[in-house]
Amino acid sequence: MVPATWLAAGLVAAAAAATRAAAAPGEPGVAIAGYTPVTNVSAHARIDLDVKAIEEAGTDYAAARQVYTAGANSAKGGGQRTLQGFSTAYAVSGAARAEPLAAASHAFWGDWDYANRHVLAALAGNDSATYGDYGSGVLAADAAARTQVIKKVIKFSLIPQYVQHELEEALAGYTLGQYEDAAMHWDEGWAYYAGSLEGGNGTGYSAYILAEKRARNFNTTVGAQSSVNVRFLAAMAAGQGQVAVAGNAAALLQTVKCIRGLMAVPPIQGCLRYAYKVAAVSLAAELPKEAAEAWAFCAAALPGLAAVDPAVAAAVRAETFLSGSRRVGWPVVRAAFGAATLNPMGVRCADVGTLNAEYPASAHSVCEDGVVANANQGTDFC
Repeated sequence: MVPATWLAAGLVAAAAAATRAAAAPGEPGVAIAGYTPVTNVSAHARIDLDVKAIEEAGTDYAAARQVYTAGANSAKGGGQRTLQGFSTAYAVSGAARAEPLAAASHAFWGDWDYANRHVLAALAGNDSATYGDYGSGVLAADAAARTQVIKKVIKFSLIPQYVQHELEEALAGYTLGQYEDAAMHWDEGWAYYAGSLEGGNGTGYSAYILAEKRARNFNTTVGAQSSVNVRFLAAMAAGQGQVAVAGNAAALLQTVKCIRGLMAVPPIQGCLRYAYKVAAVSLAAELPKEAAEAWAFCAAALPGLAAVDPAVAAAVRAETFLSGSRRVGWPVVRAAFGAATLNPMGVRCADVGTLNAEYPASAHSVCEDGVVANANQGTDFC
């Protein structure tokens, strides 16, 4: 269960976000979507302006690639922070490869910089047996598909991994007694997750938005907001206090495990929703776009699923991989995310909710939990 103090704190902070000053979000004392940093992460938060620029570039793939590879809005030192760098950082051997999400993703994709490779394939319009046939695929080569994959892999695979990286850095710094460094990394995690344009209601351009959108589809809201984001914000506030003083190592680790579990939920919801839409709802003209969305969301969820059941993950990949023109087999994807896999992923059935809230014909009811148990992550740690 969510501690009552955490839930109350998250709701109060989220409600206050609408009335707080929006100028220079991320400066000390200036909130980003309800979270008030103690360090200056305003430049970090502006990475979402690069995402926005890439989205606005549309089919001008050269312009999108320029922003993706060189950066444009998030200053770092004498240059620019880049979205590509969030992924290519893992191509170099180091401690980051031991992070749970990074290790699971490498085990599934076979590449440490998997998100970058996926984005580049879509930008270039190249076929990839791993990431999609963006050169010759009936659906994948369509501009509507390529632009969806580019922005959604960036927002929901690439950025979330780096968000978790910052929290892992905070955890590592804290264990070494480097409390100021830990506080900086902790703030950076939320800055990347929400971004400078996020007002707390899903109006931004970074990872935060997915939880807000899918909560409305799966009836997983608390008040008017996503339960995931309410709990995430509460956990961030708790962690901010924990990194400030000594003696909180065990509590901070539990907070990080909570956040890892929460971040697993929105991609699962996205995978389910768009798999159903492609299977039974989408018109032929909508298929390239919505099949691409299904693949991008499922791609974000697959490493975690594969870690608990490789065969089930392989089946979901086969149904949603962006290549030919056939529709998704909805029963396969629906069955893949039941209690037998969700619980070992550290996710409760109620966290995912029910697609019946939006599409009663989907026959996707809330599953019944067994034992929620994952040593590295879980909403049961919240």
